[in-house]
Amino acid sequence: MKKWKFVNIVPDGQTLVIGGVNVWKHEWRSIDDDPIIVPHPSYPNQRHKMWLYKIETGAKKIVFAAGEYSAGVWGFYIPV
Repeated sequence: MKKWKFVNIVPDGQTLVIGGVNVWKHEWRSIDDDPIIVPHPSYPNQRHKMWLYKIETGAKKIVFAAGEYSAGVWGFYIPV
């Protein structure tokens, strides 16, 4: 099981760069794996399901987990 590091919480479409790539500007491809369950960074008693994705652009392949904390508010995590 991988460990995951919190990146940020952003509204839908707000610029978020992971590995030099703005995630909203590229197609997310689902990774065929179980979602991860993570604590909300501000409310650690709340648990949220995040799905695994990858973005492939040129020579870069970015892997991350993302999910909505609430409508239009997204959380992002990266493997460490």
